[in-house]
Amino acid sequence: MTASGTKTAGGQGFKSVAGKPCAGERPFRPMRGPSLAPAFIFTMDAVILAGGKGSRMDDALPKALVVAHGKPIVAHQLDYLLPQVDHVVLSLGHRAQDVIDYVKKAYAGKPISCVVEETPLGTGGALKLALSKSSAEKILALNCDDLTDIDVSHLAKSAEALICVANPRLPFGLVKDREGYAHFEEKPLMTQHWVSCGWYMFLRKEIEKILPDSGSLEYDVFPKLKLRVHKHTGFWQPLNSKKDIATFEEKPLPSSLQ
Repeated sequence: MTASGTKTAGGQGFKSVAGKPCAGERPFRPMRGPSLAPAFIFTMDAVILAGGKGSRMDDALPKALVVAHGKPIVAHQLDYLLPQVDHVVLSLGHRAQDVIDYVKKAYAGKPISCVVEETPLGTGGALKLALSKSSAEKILALNCDDLTDIDVSHLAKSAEALICVANPRLPFGLVKDREGYAHFEEKPLMTQHWVSCGWYMFLRKEIEKILPDSGSLEYDVFPKLKLRVHKHTGFWQPLNSKKDIATFEEKPLPSSLQ
């Protein structure tokens, strides 16, 4: 046990918060057996990947605590997810203690756990670490800075792993050639194209076999996994910079995110 109250997990290159949960962390739950009623067999936890520095945000605060539309980015995610999943695990890295202190105060008594990377593990390693705090059969994994109103209950019904995709918005004006003359379209939504919106639903029995101790979901895991596409046509706002936050704050929030 270190002086800060955390303990280092041997050989894993990380430390997990021990003895002082983020908020209302529950004891580790055993896997639910097949004798239980079908409605209770499949549980789903959420893992919020929030370990990055957020260097493009150019803010003194860790990215998860940067305020957007009146509250920290991580609060938007927690407020949306907590009513819809059994348990939320925050996977933290850069300035983790600041985030832990905020969550312990703002979400006391809520089913939230935290894990902390001692060295950067990549999204794949971060998810593997987070699974140590969950026993759910289904795992909703998402980037802290990708805000959406994806229907979580719909994802939970899937018997296959999912990647959520959305139409991207071009960050600059589009110039179209119409009979040799320029026609301008300001930052259009690219409705013929789909990109990952940073939300995924994994089946534990599949994902835990292939997660690396350190590595990327995109490069080290997805090529080994069959992912069904879930097309999301609702709200999606990535928050990677102050410009993104300004854009976000110009938009009315859907009622589910208010």
